[in-house]
Amino acid sequence: MRMPRVVPRYKEQAKTRIIDAALRVFAEKGYHEATIADVAAKLGVSEGTIYLYFRSKRELFKAISDVGERDTAQLLASAIKSEDPVKNFFDLSIQAYEQYEPISGLMMELLAEASRDASLRKIVRQNFDTDHETMKKFLLELRNRKIGVESDINRISMAILYLFYGYAISRLLGVGKSEAKSALGYAMRIMLEGKPTTPKSRT
Repeated sequence: MRMPRVVPRYKEQAKTRIIDAALRVFAEKGYHEATIADVAAKLGVSEGTIYLYFRSKRELFKAISDVGERDTAQLLASAIKSEDPVKNFFDLSIQAYEQYEPISGLMMELLAEASRDASLRKIVRQNFDTDHETMKKFLLELRNRKIGVESDINRISMAILYLFYGYAISRLLGVGKSEAKSALGYAMRIMLEGKPTTPKSRT
């Protein structure tokens, strides 16, 4: 497979393809065992081609994290425009998780790897902090629209992120989808609206 040339109009397209391939390779082999050569092989290009865009595996992981941050921001921006932002946020979040569920084990591995690698831990923490700030903006919008969120926005934001980490872990442990979704929705409604009612979601 021939990669686009390194010129502005092709650069982002090439980087996107590399990031997608790296995500699949990391999921298949694990972050620790995966190499730049593996990513190149997945794309059918030379290892040197990958280095034209990313200097290291760690830099490639940072790019993957940046995509995740962007997706989170877009999800929240879409949710806040709906008539029921809380339900919409819940539905879109579950859909996003299901899309990436085949590689969800990678998240757990990266958290474990980050506990031993300071530079990797810094990337993971920056990702969390960015999602935290994005979530706070979403919660402030809910408050401005008088949709609950009377509590401390900073703490609620962190708690929601913790809930989704917990949801991912429970699914990896084999907890049923409907049971995990019900518990997540119940907790979210209480935190965001003070209503112990599970939001309906698409299955």
